[in-house]
Amino acid sequence: MFVWLGVVVLASAVQGWQNYQGEWPCSSRQQSDIYPRTLEELQRNVRDNRYVKGVGSGHSWDSYIGCAGTTSEAVNIVMTEFEKGDRHVDLDLDDMSIKVPASMMTRDLLRYLDEQRSDQYPRGLSLRSYPWWIDQTLCGAVATGTHGSSMHEDGGSLSSQVRCLGMVLADGEYKKFCEDTHPEEMQALRVSAGRLGIIAHCFMKVIPSENVRVSRQALNRRGLIRDVETMEELFISRGEGALARRFDNTQYAWFVPTDSVQKWTYELQGTRSTNRSLNRGIGSYNLSNPETVELPELRADQMVGENVTEGSNETLSLERQPVSMEDLMELAEEAMSRQDNSSSTARDPLLLNLPPSWWSDRIENLFLRWYPSGTFSYKDAFLQNPTSGTEYTTYDQYEYSVPISSAGRCMRRMARFIDRNQVSSAFRSPVLVRLVKAENNILLSNTRDEPRLYMNVNDDLSYNMRGDQENEPLRELGHFLRNNCDARLHWGKTKSTLPRSSDLDGEGDYQDTWCDFGRFVSQLDPTKKFAGDAGRGSSRYYWDWSEC
Repeated sequence: MFVWLGVVVLASAVQGWQNYQGEWPCSSRQQSDIYPRTLEELQRNVRDNRYVKGVGSGHSWDSYIGCAGTTSEAVNIVMTEFEKGDRHVDLDLDDMSIKVPASMMTRDLLRYLDEQRSDQYPRGLSLRSYPWWIDQTLCGAVATGTHGSSMHEDGGSLSSQVRCLGMVLADGEYKKFCEDTHPEEMQALRVSAGRLGIIAHCFMKVIPSENVRVSRQALNRRGLIRDVETMEELFISRGEGALARRFDNTQYAWFVPTDSVQKWTYELQGTRSTNRSLNRGIGSYNLSNPETVELPELRADQMVGENVTEGSNETLSLERQPVSMEDLMELAEEAMSRQDNSSSTARDPLLLNLPPSWWSDRIENLFLRWYPSGTFSYKDAFLQNPTSGTEYTTYDQYEYSVPISSAGRCMRRMARFIDRNQVSSAFRSPVLVRLVKAENNILLSNTRDEPRLYMNVNDDLSYNMRGDQENEPLRELGHFLRNNCDARLHWGKTKSTLPRSSDLDGEGDYQDTWCDFGRFVSQLDPTKKFAGDAGRGSSRYYWDWSEC
């Protein structure tokens, strides 16, 4: 559940590593977690332990991605304290790249780059594309193919924006792999899900930052389907370039219970400077140079984009406004005033007692307030989680990617499936819909073969239902997408609670590249040191190359 539901459930106290909500804990039989601060400590602990897994801030939903094993020989190496602080960041303007330690959060990297302003780069620097969730370690996001919405040839997922990776390998050696010196290895390392070693440093490509004009349009489900059908037709008839020119950066929020959709499009405005300098903190903004600056006003009818439906006065706003806790508390208070006690055994009865449409309407209203049209700095322009707090209502998150060459037909079948099986009752928060370019140079990229449409789906109910009940309609929707739309699963999202036939299938999902990745595993990790919870005798044996 997104934070704007305004309902807080504290993470449970579980010994050892767990995800950021206190779920998906590792086996209590594992050794205590290790928090290396230096490269030497990291190398020693990798070398001296039989089974290890590198983990970060825990923004994932499956133990296979975050647990070293189920025995006392296994230990998690948590990278959140590694080379911490801006002094460990190394910006190379000649190469337009930046060396980022594994502890650094994406939000902090965007802030750091934005501050690198000069006569040459008056708006600072940025990543070409960044994800919705920016409060996770950048290198962990790279390892799982985390993405925003980007069709730009220099964009795509974070993994596509990597120039080099500094890895600690199974024998404790530190080795730097780069796209120009190790092109074959980088095809495997860009998305490795922690299977080939521990990432110590990510060397990311950067671009000059610029202002971005954001236009919002209200649609319904039919409008979303028409857009996706247009994507499919464009790609088939005119290729990826035409698709990128029309839909680069476009994002949607689909509020399923009410069939409402919000669409955001983006136009880059160039790198012109302003006299205003703002520094975004966590949950607040602090003026480092609090001078009054006069900025031109832009009316909604002057905005470039499709059918902007905002009010008549759109003011140039170079930074997003902070999240208001009053918004969250107002929603929480209204929800609590409407609840009864019939679901008192649930962890969060508010989610069950109030109709899905009630949640959908109110969350959409918050979206309209927090993500308006306007002109913003690059680091604030694109949809992103509005706060870094970690006290959330507990949920699992799935993400499905479907080939763009059949995405329109898939969306129509999906809509019929939702209606026929009353799946809309399974939703509380919106489905985020985004596009990612083809990443032909990454063996385990979801978009290895062609661009894909991603649909991010939250299961807000399973943790909050009585007894052992599960959100069966949402599970069946995942089963439908896997079996009818050639949907692949995001490496960092939930898998094991799907019906078994819809679980991760490396060889089936990556028929042309799975065995190639397996060969790099045999070279870099012959003793299965990094295999993790799903790699050594587990019933969920994802890392299987026996048929290769």
